[in-house]
Amino acid sequence: MNIAITINGVLRRPETDGLIPLGNALYQALATHHSVFLLSDQLDVFRTQRWLNMHNLTRHTRVIQPRTHSEWRTNTQLRLDAVGSITSTGTKVDLVIEPDPVITAELLALGYPVATLTLPHFAKPQWRPDYTQEPRPWDALVDEVETQAQAYATDPRRNAEPL
Repeated sequence: MNIAITINGVLRRPETDGLIPLGNALYQALATHHSVFLLSDQLDVFRTQRWLNMHNLTRHTRVIQPRTHSEWRTNTQLRLDAVGSITSTGTKVDLVIEPDPVITAELLALGYPVATLTLPHFAKPQWRPDYTQEPRPWDALVDEVETQAQAYATDPRRNAEPL
């Protein structure tokens, strides 16, 4: 399989340039048996390569860099161009791993299979700026569980024929 992985948001935290452990695990597992293409948002090839080498991300087939300056292009345009540059060589892209749901929708509309990797920004609820220390009443939790179970049980899509 040929798999395209977006660097920012899947492998690298854009805010800190740190490595995302889950993205690293995905990369290492996929690169063992598949051709992995990395999609970069940076024009600076050397900076991207240095970051990848520093984090031992060296088993990919190729890094796809933007062809034009990113200030003139939206993130969606950059990503569509990057994936298009892979397919323009006759290589089929079997899966794109993308962190942005807006870009995911565009890629899906163009016929690419996409897995959206979304990560929580706050590992613990108390780290959120809107966190209050008020515990949720037990009855509210029970009601929520029952409401979700009832909605699932009566969902007509569960028994619908496949398209």
